[in-house]
Amino acid sequence: MNGQFETKIREIGYVENKEPELLTDRQDGRRIRRKSVGDDKLSSGTIVADNSITQAKMADNAIGQAELKYELVTVNIDAGQTSGTGTATSGSIIIGFRSAGNVDQLVDNIAISGTTVTITLAAAATAQNNFIVILLKT
Repeated sequence: MNGQFETKIREIGYVENKEPELLTDRQDGRRIRRKSVGDDKLSSGTIVADNSITQAKMADNAIGQAELKYELVTVNIDAGQTSGTGTATSGSIIIGFRSAGNVDQLVDNIAISGTTVTITLAAAATAQNNFIVILLKT
């Protein structure tokens, strides 16, 4: 051998003591090792006033069924009739309807005026027709 290589014989399990490497916790100005929310990210506990968060400030899918204020109104149309009514909260907005039993005619129109929800059929019902109207409370 020409002295270029050094042979070291060590026992199994030997660990060489090295100085630990100091890793920076910032990269491109950002913390990269944070595993929890730091005090600098916590809010001061401010209470948000009612109606102060607008739609533009909300993230996608932020509103779920628990937050939705809605009501269901039953409207029955008797045989031989073309319309029937139900009672809703004043100011509510119709967002949909569904069958609640027999339906033998096409729905021509659904409207709300004050607290009265009216469903009008395209032709007279041959038997009682039953509907549920879904309304968004304001």
